[in-house]
Amino acid sequence: MEPTFSRRQALQLSVAGASAAAIAAMSPTQAIAQTTPTKPATIPRPSIKPRSAWATNHPVKGTLKAEQDVRFLLIHHSASSNSYSADEAARQIQSFYNFHTSSEKGWPDVAYNFFVDRFGIIWEARQGSIAGAVQGDATGGSQGHAMLCCFIGNHQEAPISPEARNSMVQLLAWLGDTYNVDTSPGATATFTSRGSNKWPQGQSVTARTISAHREMSLTSCPGDFAFNTIRNELPEAVTKVRNSYATAPSPTTQTAPSSTAVTDLVSSIAPATTNTETTTSEAADTETALTVQPTVTAAISPDSTETSRTDQNSQDGSNAGLYAALLVSGGAATALTVAAIARRKNQKPHS
Repeated sequence: MEPTFSRRQALQLSVAGASAAAIAAMSPTQAIAQTTPTKPATIPRPSIKPRSAWATNHPVKGTLKAEQDVRFLLIHHSASSNSYSADEAARQIQSFYNFHTSSEKGWPDVAYNFFVDRFGIIWEARQGSIAGAVQGDATGGSQGHAMLCCFIGNHQEAPISPEARNSMVQLLAWLGDTYNVDTSPGATATFTSRGSNKWPQGQSVTARTISAHREMSLTSCPGDFAFNTIRNELPEAVTKVRNSYATAPSPTTQTAPSSTAVTDLVSSIAPATTNTETTTSEAADTETALTVQPTVTAAISPDSTETSRTDQNSQDGSNAGLYAALLVSGGAATALTVAAIARRKNQKPHS
C-alpha cells in the first residue's frame, strides 16, 4: 500500500523539502557570516570559476579578514604575458600565488578577489570572495574598502581584449549590486584610508567608485590601456547592465524557514529518523583562518523521511489535486511523489 497524505501534511512537507534543498546546497564558504552581503543581489552572478579550479595544493597560508565596508571597486592588471593560451590561465594564477605568498610579499593568498583572463573567463582569486567580501592586498599597501579585480595580462603594452572587457563589466555590475556601490559615471565614495604609499593611514580619500590601482597607490598599474578603459568606458557600461536589470520585473520570492523549523515541522507530521548530509570544505583550502563551518547539515527532505501510513478513508480529497499547489509552494520532490501515487491509485487493476 502506497503512503498517502492529507492536504495539510503534503503542503507542509513540500515547504520542508524546498527549504532542506536550499540548505543542503549551501557551501561552507557561504556560511561565513561576517563576509556575507547584507542585501540580496538583483543581478545574477556571472559565471565564475571557483578557487578550487586553480588552487589544488595552493592553500591559504595565513589569516584572511572580512571586508566589512565595501565602498568602491578597484581594478589591477597582473603585468604578465598577454600571449598565454586558455589552458595556461590557471598556471598563470598559480604563479601569481607563488609570488604573492613568498617571503618577498608575505601575503596569505593571491592579492585580489577576482581575475579576468583575456578569454573572458572570470576566476575566484582570494578564498571566499564569491561568497562575500574578503580584504585584499596590493603593492604599495592597501587603503581598504574595496573589492579587487585583476586583468591577467600587461595593459601597459596591449589593450584589453573585448572578451575580458565584457566579462569585467558583468563582474563589476554584479559586485556593485551586491555591495550597493553606485557605479554610475562620476560617482565617488569617501572613506578613511587604512594605509597605502599614496594615501597614508587615517587620511580621508575620495575615489571614483570604479577606480584603477594607480589612483590608490604609487604604481603604473593597471597600465595606460586599461586605465583609459576604466576611466572612459567601464562606469557607463556597468551602469547600463545594472539599469537593464532594474527595469526588468522582479521574480516573486518566499522566505524559507530555518533548518531547525524544517526539522521540527517534519517531525510533527510523522515521527522519523533524521538523516543528514555533510559537506566539507575543500582540502586545498583548509588552512584559512576565516570562520568556516566545517559541515553543513541538511534538514530532512521528503525522500529521506519515513512517513506514517494513513488510512485511505481519512483523506479529504484526491492527492492528485495537490500537485499544482505543491509546485507553487516549492516542494517539487514531494509534488512528484504525490502525483505518482495518485496515478497508481487511479489505474485499473490488472485482470
